[in-house]
Amino acid sequence: GKNSIKKMSHAVSYLQYVGTDKYSPEEIQKEFYKLGVSYGVSAGGERSYVYISGIKKNLDKGLELFEHLLSNAVANQDAYDKYVAKILKGRENNKTQKARILWSGLFNYGKYGEDSETRNLFSAEELKKINPKELVELVKGLTSYKQRLFYYGTGVEDAVTALNTHHKTPKKLKEYPKAKEFKELETGKKVYFVDYDMVQSEMIFLAKKDEFDVKKMALARVFNSYFGSGLSSIVFQEIRESKSLAYSAFASYSMATKKDKADYVFAYVGTQANKLPQAVDAMLDLMNEMPQAEKQFLAAKEATLKKIAAQRITKSSIFWNYQSLQDKGINTDIRKEIYEEVQKITMEDLANFFNENIKGGNYTILVIGNKKDMQMDALKKLGEVKELEIDYLFNY
Repeated sequence: GKNSIKKMSHAVSYLQYVGTDKYSPEEIQKEFYKLGVSYGVSAGGERSYVYISGIKKNLDKGLELFEHLLSNAVANQDAYDKYVAKILKGRENNKTQKARILWSGLFNYGKYGEDSETRNLFSAEELKKINPKELVELVKGLTSYKQRLFYYGTGVEDAVTALNTHHKTPKKLKEYPKAKEFKELETGKKVYFVDYDMVQSEMIFLAKKDEFDVKKMALARVFNSYFGSGLSSIVFQEIRESKSLAYSAFASYSMATKKDKADYVFAYVGTQANKLPQAVDAMLDLMNEMPQAEKQFLAAKEATLKKIAAQRITKSSIFWNYQSLQDKGINTDIRKEIYEEVQKITMEDLANFFNENIKGGNYTILVIGNKKDMQMDALKKLGEVKELEIDYLFNY
């Protein structure tokens, strides 16, 4: 992934703009279309993905064409310039979207500070200076690294034959380059503010918790349903419906996606700037003392059970769910265990979960709003206030 090779995400994205020594970019797209086959390449932080899908009878020809593209891609400076222009335009658009500023820029800054995946990117000048031939060589080298193959469909034997024929790999596959690690910071007593021209103001309370623990999965699901999410949740009912302090409010115990990463508690309030102090007080009160409403608790349990019972993991989702569980150190489909555990959870169990994992959290506060309307003194009571520029948040 791009944490191991920083240019990898651009290398795989650029592939869509090039042709080969045999086809122009337009011609190779037509060839895929004629076969009824689509392809894609993407690079996440830790993994790169290559896929093809389409009409089963054309699997062999589709794979042959795709391997031809991977092995024989030809760099083109004009195509790369267009690719860079699209990237830079997207970046400018990102800086105008308050949701992206809050939930990507500020949220990641609250978790990681200056050194995060969000900010670990090439500047416009650095992008323009990259030689597209280098990106093409990176794509050509993808299949030389350790890899796994996943196939969904009928006729597995045909798929294996096609792979043995067209998917050429070296006898000894390369180890992955060491990935850059991004350290999750401790939260608490910090307020990060972005000045943005908007009518309302929005705030996130963010608290780092312990590392992922499978034993918390059932309780976390019931807690989120009861306390933080949905129109009938405690947070929404108390802050919006009862006190009319916000147009939107929710909270969540968010479990880590990997076994060695931390869980997080976060709470969100969107309100008018002049109501922000009262909304903050109301949210903090709730995050320190959970109201107990038996009727809502039973409804939350029932909703959680119905959601599990209704879930269907089918087709290629089987693999991705398996991979997600593996990342958490889980080797079985755990839904049956969670379902049975949810049935046994009592209000006392939920109260204990709240006291151990939510109450007294050390919150980093993330705020976006119009500075001229913001009561900055109220923010200073929550911790040291640091104003951040949007350009700095995204590092472009």
